[in-house]
Amino acid sequence: METVCRRCYHFSKNLYRVTTEDGGVVLLNMFVCPSCARLARSLGLATVKMESAKTAANTTGVQAMTDSKQQSVQPAPSIR
Repeated sequence: METVCRRCYHFSKNLYRVTTEDGGVVLLNMFVCPSCARLARSLGLATVKMESAKTAANTTGVQAMTDSKQQSVQPAPSIR
């Protein structure tokens, strides 16, 4: 099943979730295509590949939790 990238509006079979938060408040939470995910990673944003429901059902519970575990977002250093 193809879905639409929320950044560039291209159709893609593979989706990635890009998130960022500041002080516990989610500022960005969107699904993007692989190209936009590479750009997000180069900008230092947390990026996680989303698995299809069919693939997730075939993996064990422990693997599903560790494979899709989101990386913590480090705050940007403040400039004074």
